[in-house]
Amino acid sequence: MSVPTILKGHEFFSHLRVEDVDRISRFVERRAYERNDVIFKHGEKAEKVYLLLEGSVHLGLPARPEEFLVLISKVEKGDLFGLSSLLGSDRYILAAQCSEKSEVLVIDAKNLRNLLESDCIIGFSIMSEVARAYYDRYIALLNRLQSIVLQIPLIS
Repeated sequence: MSVPTILKGHEFFSHLRVEDVDRISRFVERRAYERNDVIFKHGEKAEKVYLLLEGSVHLGLPARPEEFLVLISKVEKGDLFGLSSLLGSDRYILAAQCSEKSEVLVIDAKNLRNLLESDCIIGFSIMSEVARAYYDRYIALLNRLQSIVLQIPLIS
């Protein structure tokens, strides 16, 4: 399947015109990763946005340098990740590591951000999806935290 077809079929980009999707596809590439491959590290320069096509990716915080990650979120097929660069951060706030063999679309963040800034309709559409993705991850993290806290015996 071609990159423009994949993009147009994804909810993140589905509101865009065909010509806008074609513009974006010019700075997108497909990459394959093996299980345990690191896509990006915590604190690394944020230059790409990723769309998971196949496999799964764990997003996490390093507990100790280079030892292990505290799992924050699991990225599933169709999810976007590495969104820090679209929100003005120059560094990734989490690390991304493949939990199985995976295929991703790698989108140049600078070019995408320039497009968002130059066209307010595209910018609003995509940034609304970015906000939804962050909100969904936030709610999932709160639910996980609540389930942990509920296991702690309380004394009244």
